Amino acid sequence: MARPLRIEYAGAYYHVMNRGNQRQAVFREPRDYELFLERLGQFRGLFDVHLLCYCCLPNHFHLYVRTNQANLSRFMQSLLTSFTITVNRRHHSSGHLFQGRFTAHLVENEAYGAEVSRYIHLNPVRTKALRQASVSARRRALRSYGWSSYAACLGLTAGPAWFEPAELLADWGASRRTQVRRYGAYVEEGLLRELDNPLARLEGQAVLGTEPFRDRIRRAYVLPRTADQREQPAFARARQSVPFDTVARCVGVVCVVDPDSLLTLRRADRRARHLLVYGVCHYCRGGESLTALAQRFGISLSGLTMARDRVAASLPQDKTLAQAWRRIEQKLKSLCKM
Repeated sequence: MARPLRIEYAGAYYHVMNRGNQRQAVFREPRDYELFLERLGQFRGLFDVHLLCYCCLPNHFHLYVRTNQANLSRFMQSLLTSFTITVNRRHHSSGHLFQGRFTAHLVENEAYGAEVSRYIHLNPVRTKALRQASVSARRRALRSYGWSSYAACLGLTAGPAWFEPAELLADWGASRRTQVRRYGAYVEEGLLRELDNPLARLEGQAVLGTEPFRDRIRRAYVLPRTADQREQPAFARARQSVPFDTVARCVGVVCVVDPDSLLTLRRADRRARHLLVYGVCHYCRGGESLTALAQRFGISLSGLTMARDRVAASLPQDKTLAQAWRRIEQKLKSLCKM
């Protein structure tokens, strides 16, 4: 079965999640939660992993971690194997406790770390039972939930001896008191209104970050490596690259323009130029960074991404534009055997 790319390097941040097999309960009683947190602390120390926050629900868990070595898979395999063996022995059962391989999303911490931690900490109040409850009732439930790091972050409970929220709170003020107040208000904003799920912005089911970050990760950790066969589809998508000139030639044929003219703003057919920007952002990323692509057009990175996004927003409504793009893609697929 195909699976998402797993990218590992020292200093990486991840949102990690796993569910019970067939969505069944993983934590059946308080001592199961206690065991998981005990083993989490144990293997966190053994593998030099820093835990920024966590939340355990009856049939799944969420972690936000920083790996100081490129060892996320070994850390998680050791943690889950040890926990599963002990729980099976305790409950006189056998077999898989979790639903296959754990999910790990590489996160650009500076841009998305706060959103990821808020998403994790709000999990206990996303239940059906609490969705219709008052804000004050949901706040009490959130702050009193015993198997999340949120109460420890706010200083309401001590939390596990190994858990330290300093890194998570560092950007929220100069003093711990200010940090706690600001971070608590940020998280509990989710009790007042529906928030966007940051994981909806993942690229390739694997990376959450700005375009420069995703570009950097692709070039440093995806393009140089050999694919695991089980990761092949995701790997192929990440490495996919068509020469810039090939995309320009296809746009030129469909739009009946000189491809070279599309690189000069004053000479270019505006619609054709925007289609070329959109095309190269989709098909040339394995060979060139977004910054390099922007330089070809003589514009900034933000100018490139804004032009690309305008085309993406127009395609569903503009039938002529959509038809031109379909013809361009057909020619690309024919030429490149895609």
